[in-house]
Amino acid sequence: MTFIQWNDSFKVGHAVIDFDHMTLVNITNELFMCVDRGSSEARIEQTISHLIDYVERHFQREETLFLETDYPDVQMHLAMHQDITKTVRDIALIYKTKPEAINIHEVLEFLKKWLTNHILKADQGYIDYLK
Repeated sequence: MTFIQWNDSFKVGHAVIDFDHMTLVNITNELFMCVDRGSSEARIEQTISHLIDYVERHFQREETLFLETDYPDVQMHLAMHQDITKTVRDIALIYKTKPEAINIHEVLEFLKKWLTNHILKADQGYIDYLK
């Protein structure tokens, strides 16, 4: 069962960014499978950490591209990146210290909504500036 189904509407037309987006979808799907299969808290924590690391690397790549273009909404996009990074780090910290305090299914729904909205809405806004 796939939690987030990748499709061409997620593509922004930049090979590296599209690969990053696909990887983020895959890691989120991996987290879903860990939860669905009843994996250990350590395995779930490891997958969350992997997601955070990849989100941060992806944001760095996007931000480098923004600096190389005339993308007018850079500051707004950077603020979104900072907000989601803080949120995901907070989730990871709570899960690491007190996993029972986190509803992991709500976290998964949050990640799904954030990822699809960010790719389909916010990231689509810079497509023309990457060409």
